[in-house]
Amino acid sequence: MSIGTNDFLENYYTMPGRASQYTIQQYQTFLAGIAENFIRSLYGLVARKISLGGLPPMGCLPLERTTNFMGRNGCVANYNNIALEFNGKLQNITTKLNQELPGMKLLFSNPYYIMLHIIKKPELYGFESASVAHVVLLECSRWVMHAAGEACSVVLMLPNLCFGTLSSHRENE
Repeated sequence: MSIGTNDFLENYYTMPGRASQYTIQQYQTFLAGIAENFIRSLYGLVARKISLGGLPPMGCLPLERTTNFMGRNGCVANYNNIALEFNGKLQNITTKLNQELPGMKLLFSNPYYIMLHIIKKPELYGFESASVAHVVLLECSRWVMHAAGEACSVVLMLPNLCFGTLSSHRENE
């Protein structure tokens, strides 16, 4: 299960009033509480093996870098710090629930450091660049597109996982 990236970037920072309701630390605690309660609910439904996904360096997502004019389109350090703090809270929840819930095997999957390494050293992973968002056209079934719109063709921005040019990806296929 995953919680956080959109909650911070789309809800906390873009929805009027959210930041006036909570400090960033309070919002982290609020979201962590939702995650903990959801895992407890899943446990109550007999789930015993769950992977809890942490946040990537969300300040390095293509959209955040592109709109970071003052930082010369580099990563937004504040967003990355929030991701690190929130990941700490998720790690603490993982430890706590594994101790409290008999038979629970909760795994915290932390993508932060590997993703940051890919972003900082894309050439080590066969990519040419990590500074540009890449656009891919996908043909989709109408039912898949319901949430994104009615068109059958959609433009999808690939976050974090698509760092090289499309031609470099085709060569590696």
